[in-house]
Formats: sequence, C-alpha cells, structure tokens
Amino acid sequence: MNDELAESPPSQSKRRQRGGPWSRMRIRTKLTIMLLVPALTLAGMVALRLVESADEAQDIGATADAVELARDVNDVIVAIQAERKDAARLVYQEQTGVTDVESIQNSFSGNETDTGDALESLAATRAALDLDAESESLLHRADAPLERLGIAREAVHDGSVAAVHLTVYNSVVSRLAAVLDHAVDLAGTSELTRIVRTAALLSAIDESSEQIRMLVLSLEDGKPLAGKHRTFMRLTAAREESLAEYRRIAAQTDPDAAVFEVGGLGAGDAREANAFESTIAGSRSDEEQEVEHYALMAAYDARHAATAELVGASLDEATAEAQAVSAAAIRRLATESIIAIVALAIAFLIAFTIGRSVTRGLRDLSGSARQIAMVDLPQAVKRVDQQQGLGGLSPFEYAARTTPPMAVRGDDELSEVGEAFNIVHREAIRVSAQQALLRYHVGAIFVRLARRGHSLTGRLTAELDAAEQNEQDPERLQRLFRLDHLASLIGRANDSLLVLGGSSAAKVRTTDASLDDVLIAAQSRIEYYTRIEAAADEGAWVKADHVDDVVQLLAELMDNATRYSESAAEITARVLTGKVIIQVRDHGIGIEPDRMERFNDRLRRDTPVDLEAMQAMGLTVVGFLAGRHGIEVELRPSIGGGVVAEIAVPGTLLSFTPPPRSQRQASLTGGTAGARTVPLPRPRRNAPLFGRPDGADAPPAAQVPGQRQPAKHVAPEPKALPAGPSPRVSAVDDTRPLPVLSSSTTAVLSELPEIKFDVTVVHADPSLRAGHALPQPKKPPPSGRTACRGGTR
Repeated sequence: MNDELAESPPSQSKRRQRGGPWSRMRIRTKLTIMLLVPALTLAGMVALRLVESADEAQDIGATADAVELARDVNDVIVAIQAERKDAARLVYQEQTGVTDVESIQNSFSGNETDTGDALESLAATRAALDLDAESESLLHRADAPLERLGIAREAVHDGSVAAVHLTVYNSVVSRLAAVLDHAVDLAGTSELTRIVRTAALLSAIDESSEQIRMLVLSLEDGKPLAGKHRTFMRLTAAREESLAEYRRIAAQTDPDAAVFEVGGLGAGDAREANAFESTIAGSRSDEEQEVEHYALMAAYDARHAATAELVGASLDEATAEAQAVSAAAIRRLATESIIAIVALAIAFLIAFTIGRSVTRGLRDLSGSARQIAMVDLPQAVKRVDQQQGLGGLSPFEYAARTTPPMAVRGDDELSEVGEAFNIVHREAIRVSAQQALLRYHVGAIFVRLARRGHSLTGRLTAELDAAEQNEQDPERLQRLFRLDHLASLIGRANDSLLVLGGSSAAKVRTTDASLDDVLIAAQSRIEYYTRIEAAADEGAWVKADHVDDVVQLLAELMDNATRYSESAAEITARVLTGKVIIQVRDHGIGIEPDRMERFNDRLRRDTPVDLEAMQAMGLTVVGFLAGRHGIEVELRPSIGGGVVAEIAVPGTLLSFTPPPRSQRQASLTGGTAGARTVPLPRPRRNAPLFGRPDGADAPPAAQVPGQRQPAKHVAPEPKALPAGPSPRVSAVDDTRPLPVLSSSTTAVLSELPEIKFDVTVVHADPSLRAGHALPQPKKPPPSGRTACRGGTR
C-alpha cells in the first residue's frame, strides 16, 4: 500500500478540493436556500405592496379625520356667525330700528351656548385625532381670537357692545375658514377633494353673505353708502367669485342644479338680498339708497339657511365618501394581505413539498447507501464467502441472481443514482464472487498439495521405518531418526496447508486425550522440542474430535516460542471453571507493540490467505483453528522480556470426565511394532536436529548383538529448578512411553497404513528443590530407537 501511494502522481495526492464552503453544506440546506431566495423575494414584493396599501389606508384615514375636523369647524363657524348676527343687531339697533333688545339678548345667549358646545366638540376631536402639523398650527392661530371672544360677550351682556367687538368674531371665522381650506388638501381622492372643496366654497360664500348682512345693518335708510360702498363692492365681488367657482364645480356633476334657477343661493326667499346687491353694484357711492332692513334681514336669513344646508350636505357627503373610501382601503388592504398570505403559503407549500420530496429521496438514498455499505453488502459478501464454489455458477451469473438492494421508482436523477447503487452492488457481489471463487480454488490447491504431500510423507516414513528396522549402526540410525523427524515436520506443514485450504488435519478418534498428552503430542511436532518445559493440571481432557486441531494450534505456538529464543519455553495448562487456560511463555527479545497488535488482530478474526498470511503462516493457522473452534488466543508481553501466548480452550472442547481405562491404555501404549523412544536431549544449540553429532555430544554406545542401541547423550549441566511443582524437563534418562494419539487418515490418505510409534520422555523428580543437582541418567533399555516426531511451521 505504501509503494502504491509513493508511486501515485503528486497532482492526485495534492488535489485541491473544489466547491469552497458550499461543498461542506448539506443538500437540505442548499435546497432550503434555493427555495428561500424566491420566497423571500415574493415576500418582499408583497410586503412592499402591503406597506403601500397601509400607507394609502393611513392617508385615507387622515382624510376621514380631516373631514371630521372640517365638520366640527363648520359647526363652530355657524354658531359664531349666529352669535355675531345677534351682536351686530345690538350694535346697529338704531339703524335698524330694533326695539326688542331683550329677545335679541336671549337669542344671543342661546347662540352662545351652541357656540360653547361646538367648541367642546372641536376640542374633543382635536384630542382624539392625530392631526398633521399644519392643521394644528391653524387651530392654534384660531385659539387667540377665541380667547378674546369673552370680552365681546361681556360687552353684549352689559349693553356696551360696539362695532369693534364684531372684529373678534370676524377673526375667529376667518381663521377657522382657513382650516376648512386646508382640509381640501388632505383629501385622499379626487371625489373627496371635490366634495370638501365644495363645502369650503359654500362656507366662503356664506361668510361673504354674512359680512354683507352686517354692512347692510350699518346702513341708514335713504342715505348713500359713501365710504362703505367700496367695502360693499369688495364683499360682493368675493362672494360672486366663490359662487362662480362653486357653480363650475357643481356643473361637473349636476348641470341642472337649482343654483342656476335664481341669481343666488336661497331661491325666491333670497331674492330681495340679491336684488339689493345688484342695485348697489350698479349705483354710485353718493347715491341715496333705500334700505328695508326687515325685508333684507329675512332674505339674508333665507340665503344663510340655504347655504348652511348645502355646506352641511356637502360635509355629510364628504363624511360618507371618506368612510366608504376608508372602508374600501381597509378591504383592499385585507384582501391584499389575505392574497399575499395565501400566495406565500402556496409558494412555501409547493417549495416544502418539492424540497421534502427531494430531501426525503436524498435521505432514503443516503440511508439505503449506508445500509448497503454497512449491512447488506458485508452480509452479501459473507454469504458469497460461505458459498463453496458458488454452486457451479460463474461470478457473473451469481451476481445477476442477487436481488437489487434498492427499490427504484420514477425517472428522476435520484432514481438514476439508486440504479447506479444497484449496479455498484451487483458489481461488488461479482468481484466478491470472483475473489471467493479464487480463494476457493487456492484453498483447493492447498488441500490437493497437502494431501499429495501427506501421501509422499507417508511413503517416506514407511521407507524410513523399514530402513530403521534393518539398521544396526547407531550413527546411521540416529540420522534416520533425524530424517524421520524432518518428515514429521513436513507433515505438520502439510497439515497447515490443509487448515489454510479450509479442510482439517484432524483424524478420526474415539478417545479423549488428557492435557498432559496433548502438550506432549504438540511438543513432539516441533523442531526444537528440547526447549520445552511443560506442566499441566489434571482433571480435564480434550474431546477426541478436537484433539488434533488443538495439538496443531499448540504446536504452532510452541514452534514460534522455541524458534526465536534459545532459552526454554515454559508451557503451563491450568484447569479453571468450565475452561482451560494454556500459556506459552518464551524469553526472547519480544515483539513490538504495533506488530503484536496486528498479530492479535489476525488471531481474533478471519484473515484472507495472502502474502502476509503466508509470511506468518503459523499465526494464520492458529487464527483459523481458533476461529473454527471458538478458542481465544492472545499475545502479550511477558514480564522480564519475551512474549506470552495465552490460549483459552472453551468447555465445549473439553471433557471433565476421564475416559474408560481400557481405552486410555490402548491409546497411550499403541502397538509394539515400530515403537520408538525419545532420544536423550543434547545441550541446546540453534538447530539440534540438523547439527552433526560429534564425539562430545553423542559418543558411540556399546552395541548389543542383534539389537539396535539408541544414541547416547551427555546430560546437561545441573540446573536450579523453581520451588513448588517442577515443570517437565528433558534432562534425565527416566523414560516412559510417549502417548501416540490414534488416528486414521482422511480422504487421500485413507488407504495408507496407520503408523504408530512409542517414544519415551524423561522428567525431573518433583521432590527436587532449587540448588540440587539433577540425578545421573539411567542406562537406556537394550532395544528400541530414540526418535521424536514433530512439526514446525
């Protein structure tokens, strides 16, 4: 893997990620932003329109307020005009010949009360309405003459009223009339502007008529106007100007209005006033004029009443129009708001539906992809691995028969991605099938090679047995034993190939084996068997069906422990509750932590048979056998240096009841033909099996005529043993038969003869204590051959 990365081009290893911050954003967020932008644009436009409508409604509301204010101001003007008329009659009572002053004062008091009510209503309206600055300024200007109105009223009541007091009333009326004129500017619609303008013109016409009335009251019958003629002409011209403008506006809506049937407002009742004004307009200032005050006052009253009625009607129409426009604006605002809300709701609903469909599809696609990657595909690959030979199907046929994991509906891009996932899944199954078929073929090759090797090894062992039976020379016999042991090592290698090929090296057995026998059998299958010190508890037996696999597993671990350390490897087997713990401890240089972690990982799981597995074939075989039987194997550092391999044999492989004695004897003793004994150990060297014996190590022994003599070995130096139960050592000549596990060959080796052998193993006396010398070796039996079959990786 490192070589491939080193050979990759720099442009690929340093490729920059494209997309910027958007690439780190989830699809749901991107879709939300995409849908939110037009929705916000629509919401902004709708909000702008609603703001405009609200402003328009507010302006219309201000217009309605202005109309209401104009009505109250007109009421005050009418009341002030009535109060001023009574005051003028008292001022000019000599000119008019009025004698009933008390009735005029009573009328003045009543008009004063009406004026007070009108002013209170105006004050309430000013406080309730949110008037504009100009309206407030105009009303403040009218407050000054209103404050002086009390002086004129006191003069009326005490009989000292004069013409100067009438100017206060004139000032109040003129300043309130300015408020009416300003109300025209506040009208929000053309129709409402026309109506309010009509009311203001009528109020101005009426005020000009009332000013003429007061001027007429000041005239004396039969005398010229003199200096008052110009004032009379000015007031008449102002009235005619306002009247002409009123007629023009009225003609636009009602060409047949009654105002055109007479010369002025008030119809027939106002004819005397109109005629008098026409007469004055056509005369000179020094001409004497006949003034009939009583008839003229009645005519001016009729004209004032008619004009005031038109003003009231106009203001009523303005109020109704303002209310209608305000209601229409409110309805329009409400309608636009409802339409906007519905439009936004529909837009958001459509966006949410589409976005939810896309996000749900993406979520389902992501979930399905995770399900495929983490669950479905590993399970499918596992099922492929369990299919031995794929049932005769090719990888393409096997992949074509798998059910697609993702249900594809529709023709959109998400469906295309789902179909692509199905294709990837099918291709992954096909590749896995190819790999599984390749592993199956490789395993079959391993099995065939191992069985062929077993066949050749069996034939070689038979030839060696025949040569050993007829050989009398001890040196040659010793060499034959070495060759025989090498053949046993080759047999263990063949068993490893069987395990890697998925088969089993186990033979058909009927008798359980004790832990002691299993350790001895495993020790006999390694090259450096003299470097083993083993001790086992009693009370547990390995079941017959699992004996050979357990022996193979222990032999691989013992071989590793003795191959890389010249000191003795300590093997202990302890019987615990429901299981057996076996520890293989060496005193070598140890293993690096990262390598040990990798080794433990290979021991815990099924590993593929690759180059790394073949380089550490022993541990790979241990992992295969441990996984097959549920055995737990773990490597860890040993205290003082070296490595401890701990094997936990589960209770399913064990029996805690001893087998029948007759079966044990038959299994342990084996046959007499081909019986061998374990050779006495030599001093430990790097390769005890392949070193040539010299005179010091293996002096020739005296031969007994007619019998083969085992090679003699020099006992090792005395060694201090630990206190307590002493481990088994191969140091003395106290021999006993090595248990040979009865077996029958499998498959290819089923027709080969069963080869049995007897060997002896020596052990130390348990009564020895640390510091004592080992006993001298005893003389070997007169017949028999020393050999020990074992195996290595």
